[in-house]
Amino acid sequence: KRIVRVNTTPGDEFSVTPAAALPESCRLGCFITVKMTDVNGAELGTLEERLPVKIINRENGEPLNITDGEFEIKAEGEGFSYTLSKQTGFITSALKNGSELLTTPMKLSYFRATTDNDRNVKAMWDRTNIWQGENFDCAFNKVYSYKLSGNRAEFTMSAAGVSRMPFFNYTLCYEFFADGKVSVSLNGKIRENVVWLPRLGFEFKLPYDTSKFKYFGNGPMDSYRDMTHHGITAWHESDADREYVSYIRPQEHGNHYGCRELEIENSLKFSAENLMEISVLHHSIEQLTKAEHTDELKKSDGTHIRIDYKVSGIGSNSCGPQLPEKYRLCEKDIFFKFNISL
Repeated sequence: KRIVRVNTTPGDEFSVTPAAALPESCRLGCFITVKMTDVNGAELGTLEERLPVKIINRENGEPLNITDGEFEIKAEGEGFSYTLSKQTGFITSALKNGSELLTTPMKLSYFRATTDNDRNVKAMWDRTNIWQGENFDCAFNKVYSYKLSGNRAEFTMSAAGVSRMPFFNYTLCYEFFADGKVSVSLNGKIRENVVWLPRLGFEFKLPYDTSKFKYFGNGPMDSYRDMTHHGITAWHESDADREYVSYIRPQEHGNHYGCRELEIENSLKFSAENLMEISVLHHSIEQLTKAEHTDELKKSDGTHIRIDYKVSGIGSNSCGPQLPEKYRLCEKDIFFKFNISL
């Protein structure tokens, strides 16, 4: 940390020498953060820039062979095991030293609780418009086939809203390792004529008291791809209750943009090969969507984790323009890779 005092006027330019030499490589990313204050110490603005330092990902452990059962696929190592459902394609159990870490199976989902700014696109996302909506809020995933090879399980799948044609065709691949790590790869294509998605990512439900966490990403307040300049990229600590934002009408909140790692205390750890967006709340998407006012919003019986490929921005379309395309999840080719560790 270095404090530089400069007397300057608008439009002036000046140079500052970094306090330390740049490393040749790093694990999570190298950033420079500049905070500007007035003579009384009040913060006037913050600028963050990512520096050109090579990121080195952690190496995988030894491959862990998996077994093929009638309805399940199992990967068992020293003090841990994972179970995959052949019917759904998702992890249904993660055991560590005999204790179950998941309260419900993992799932891939596409919806988030809408905000006031989503009012003009909401009918295209959910069941509000029975003729046009894609029903992302009640989407289901279908398995067509699977194949196993060594430590790898690969599923061919699709996603569709109820009573709608598939909007996402994809392969979901798991690679298991002896150190308890699972590498999850999602590779697919969104239908060309489908509306842009609210979000796309995985949900995990953990026990209620498993709620303390730390993450490396944009924080400490919630952030979205169109709402990041109020935060800095660093390690932040929080818990599910602190993430709650008491909007009069419950809606989407608690997201963190530009994350590389998430560690749930005494539970699962997640890391992204590139970047991910994360959320840790004591409310499910369904609860936030259903409640009309704060008094109707009750806490869940668990902690809800989101590990997202992307989340569309918040925007200002309740009274302003539509969300710019660069902040929407509108790409058609999807590739997302992240790791789960025990």
